Amino acid sequence: MRLRLLQRFNLLLGGIFFLGIITLIYFDATSSARLLEEIGFSEAEQLAKAVSHQITSSMKLGGGRSDSREIIARFREIEGVDYIRVIHGEVVSVQYGVEEDELPKDEMERRGLEGREIKAIEKPGGYRAARFVMPVFLRMECLKCHVGEPGMVSGVISISISLKKYEDMMSGHMRNFILWGGGIFLSTAVAIILTVQRRLLEPIARLKDGIESLSRGDLSKRVDLKSDDELQDLGDAFNQMGESLFTATGKLKELGDRHSKLVEMAADAIVLKEMETGRYMDCNPAALTLTGYLRGEFVGMAPSDIYQPLSLGEYDMALKRWVHDGKGYLHDAEVRRKDGASVPVEVAASVLEIGGKRYMQEIWRDISERKAYEEMSRKYILELEKTVDERTADLNRSLKDLEDAYGKLKDSEKKLIESAKLVSLGEMGAGIAHELNSPIAGILSIAEVLLGRIPGEDRNHVLLEKIKDAAVRSKYIILDMLAYARPFKGELSPFFLNETIKATLTIFVSEIKTGSIEIIEDLDPELPKIYGNKGQIMEALLNIIKNARDAMKEGGRIYISTGTEKAGERTYAFAEIKDTGPGIPVEIMDRIFDPFFSTKEKGGGLNIGLGLSIADSIVKGHGGKIEVKGKGGPGFGAVLRVLLPVHEEHA
Repeated sequence: MRLRLLQRFNLLLGGIFFLGIITLIYFDATSSARLLEEIGFSEAEQLAKAVSHQITSSMKLGGGRSDSREIIARFREIEGVDYIRVIHGEVVSVQYGVEEDELPKDEMERRGLEGREIKAIEKPGGYRAARFVMPVFLRMECLKCHVGEPGMVSGVISISISLKKYEDMMSGHMRNFILWGGGIFLSTAVAIILTVQRRLLEPIARLKDGIESLSRGDLSKRVDLKSDDELQDLGDAFNQMGESLFTATGKLKELGDRHSKLVEMAADAIVLKEMETGRYMDCNPAALTLTGYLRGEFVGMAPSDIYQPLSLGEYDMALKRWVHDGKGYLHDAEVRRKDGASVPVEVAASVLEIGGKRYMQEIWRDISERKAYEEMSRKYILELEKTVDERTADLNRSLKDLEDAYGKLKDSEKKLIESAKLVSLGEMGAGIAHELNSPIAGILSIAEVLLGRIPGEDRNHVLLEKIKDAAVRSKYIILDMLAYARPFKGELSPFFLNETIKATLTIFVSEIKTGSIEIIEDLDPELPKIYGNKGQIMEALLNIIKNARDAMKEGGRIYISTGTEKAGERTYAFAEIKDTGPGIPVEIMDRIFDPFFSTKEKGGGLNIGLGLSIADSIVKGHGGKIEVKGKGGPGFGAVLRVLLPVHEEHA
């Protein structure tokens, strides 16, 4: 439970006073106990010396044991004396005999007969008593009657003095001390609390109320403090701060809105690095998407945490040039994502000065598509060369093999041509998508500004809303096109299979649907996320759907449904695609995923038999599988079920 300032102050003040009084009581009690012991021992020692003196004087006058007992009896009658005993030592007992009441009864009396003086505090009846045992030694004058040598122990005087009277006196003193101390504590505490409440806490409460109002956005809040001290100065400073905030906030809001929209809507990654510390201080959403980090994780990272080691040396050299020139470029670098994958980028940098500090602004442009297309082209060329080499070696075996190799070579050439076309189209589409992002972002920004200026009842307001909705829809279609066009480069992330199916149908509606083809969707709304590359899954689904379309030459329906299925210890999300075509013959069921195998008529450069092979390769690469049925029951043709493992966090 959170305590208020007054409650904390009261607890602190009470604790200090309480500890002070407890400390005083403790020291008073301990000092009283020591004083009580000293008084008891002093009285017991004086009484023991008096008894010894009386008995010695009686012996000098010729008195015997009976006279000594009478002396002891008189001393026992003194108030506060619990008991007095005289124990004879061995030298006296040998000379005059041993009597029962003169023998030692405890360890203290026996140690006293050894010549040691003993003091102790006892509690015989619920009160304290001072016990004193004093040895008596033979002197020269004692040898007239006693046999022995000077210094020998002739006996012991054991005395116990009651301290009950002194205890009662000290208890009364302690009660008075506690009563007076408690009264002084309460009156002082009340006076201090009332003074602090009026002179300190009430002005602080007003300031707190004003600060809370400012934090809620009420910049018109002011406080009125007339205390003629530092608190009044603090109140005046608060009011001046409120005026300054009111003026500056309006200007900053307008300026911040303009710049934040420019940065937030940018398609390229924009990061800001502090020159003094060499660490990144801020970034836009595109940078977080590119690297896969959260904002809290990215802020505070250094270039060595982001750039791959092979690019870091070149980056350091470029950084020195940027600092000297104020700006510059780095045309080829690699950024390391959170999942460890590398993203090739081009970097444009410029030096900024904000608030007296120097910053480096870096703009990263993702060139993964271009790099991937180049790599894909090289890969296809190598595959072609390998195929040519293999088929050339087979030419020497048989003419038929030569003819087959020549036919497959022609198919590979067609594949290369179509792949080159796809590479060019994909690169062109990605470039167009990048270029379209900027005007669409501008349209969105202008539409939002105009919507803020035109009242809702204006008829143009509805038109602007439609413009904004169309721009947003265009933006997401472009993002899906980029996800499909961008080749796989290790960019894996969780995503929904339903969204991937909808994006595929939206982007390629003209390729899939015709006047005689109807697509019926039955998507499970509770379908969990899967993990992988969204663009590749879109490609696999597109190939399967197009294969189903081509199987229905006279038209028909394609049914697409989703759900989950348990297989062993793993859970899969599946997409089931059924058509109303003739189905797949049993004799070719095992060959439909073979590269270059096709039952379609050759021609046009498209029917080369790679669609299902590529789809099967992509699904297996994601840890999934494709299940095939030649017939899906009455009224249905082929059924292909794509199973992909559910992401562990969403299983």
